[in-house]
Amino acid sequence: MKKRILSLTSLMLSAVLLFTGCGSAKEDAGTAPAGEGTKTESQASDTSADTASDADTKLRDGKMTELRVVFPGGTSSPADLEAVEAGINEIVSQYMDATVKLDILEWGVFSDQQKLMLSSGEDIALMFTFDSSKNYAATNQVRDITDLCGLYAQDALDGLGIYAEACQINGKYYGLPTFHEYTKTSGLVCRTDILEELNIDPSSVKTWDDLEAVLAKVKEAHPEMNVLSPVEVGSGILDYYNEGKFDVLTDGIGVRMEGDGTEVLNMYDTPEFMELAKLAYDWNKKGYFMADATTVTDTRQDLLAAGNTFGYIGQIHPGTATQELKNSGVPVTTIPVGEKALTTGNVNFAQYMVPTGCSTPEKAVKLLDIMLTNKDMANLLMYGVEGSDYVIKDEAAGVVGYPDGVDSSNVGWNNETWLAGNGALAYAWESDSADIWKQYEEFNASAATSPLYGFTFDTTNVKTEITAITNVIKKYKAVICAGYSEPEEAVAQMVSELQASGIDRIVEEAKTQIDALKGNQ
Repeated sequence: MKKRILSLTSLMLSAVLLFTGCGSAKEDAGTAPAGEGTKTESQASDTSADTASDADTKLRDGKMTELRVVFPGGTSSPADLEAVEAGINEIVSQYMDATVKLDILEWGVFSDQQKLMLSSGEDIALMFTFDSSKNYAATNQVRDITDLCGLYAQDALDGLGIYAEACQINGKYYGLPTFHEYTKTSGLVCRTDILEELNIDPSSVKTWDDLEAVLAKVKEAHPEMNVLSPVEVGSGILDYYNEGKFDVLTDGIGVRMEGDGTEVLNMYDTPEFMELAKLAYDWNKKGYFMADATTVTDTRQDLLAAGNTFGYIGQIHPGTATQELKNSGVPVTTIPVGEKALTTGNVNFAQYMVPTGCSTPEKAVKLLDIMLTNKDMANLLMYGVEGSDYVIKDEAAGVVGYPDGVDSSNVGWNNETWLAGNGALAYAWESDSADIWKQYEEFNASAATSPLYGFTFDTTNVKTEITAITNVIKKYKAVICAGYSEPEEAVAQMVSELQASGIDRIVEEAKTQIDALKGNQ
């Protein structure tokens, strides 16, 4: 593993796009299984042909299977949904007997509906997750698709390379990652017009102290405005303040990026979290936080669009400004001030999985392969229907934009890169640089690499404790990150309840697994 970690940056720098060159066959240099003689070239060819034939029979079975794909979005019924499905089905028909039904769940209900769908065993081909596949794998709610990927998604595996490996759990795949930022940094995402009005140069903001000076200036000029809103419904304001400082193994448990990864921590019992709590309390008292941050049901995009909010503290990556412009219709500027880390969790958190209830997993995995390797599919999932939802503005540069008379308020389709399979195959949007996907690559490669990259914490032995501490975290975290509680008292109460709920048992289990990993290196 150590050699893999050391070479990770060079591997990333060598790729201009994540899936450039997909489609080439992978040579098998392995040895024959024990008890079997080495196959002749002819026998190996015959076996390969038989396998390919069997796989093709599963895809071309004469049954027009409906493949239901579930993922979150701003609206469950965009105007061009049927047109996008029609375009997708035209592509899918070239590979198998199936049609695709896109089931978009609005963000406010996605998590609850996702859990209900998976637990009830609904026949769903692909289910999106933004908290990795490990918990769903542990509860047998999603399928082990390792062998199926070898038969139906080898092109996707070849293109993903080391990023696919981050999604393995004990050497097996339960999902494959979408293309997204594989590292993260935090900072301010805010309205460009107010920065310009107040003559604030975003390039001069380098630290959290610099950022606070911006907030103070906005508060003084616009006392009627929410200076900062929550980044997600139900969260606090400074949830991402410590982004890049830890490799988070499961909520509340992690290791510092600096070090060898052997010191496992309760991250809520660290100086870093206390610093966050104190800053949140201070900023809230100064009036920088909206009053009902933990209970507001409007999304950050809704709040920006309403015109009464300056911005939020969130994750920033190439394309964030365009993403928020398309979602809210408001031009925004991104000001990163946090650190960057490449971790297993940052790669594998966004995946498409095949639920256990899927009746045709072969077709589901093939659909996932198409989503990750087909350029036309990427453009459909990213931008919708050409001519209706977007038009080509510069063919040579590969740049597209809205048609005349269309903007974010009336476009028939809108999606985010990390939800769309492989957005790196798609065109660049006109408000981004033409080399936006190259910027993603460089952004990912510039991060510090976790000492535990490739390690996935198996939570099987501590599921009860994780459930218990999750309830404690829900009770305290948002309130603390919104600055509603006195830091010393609230953090001490949170840590005490976490300990009573078994967080030390989780820490010890993680240490045991990491020690075993280090011993095998």
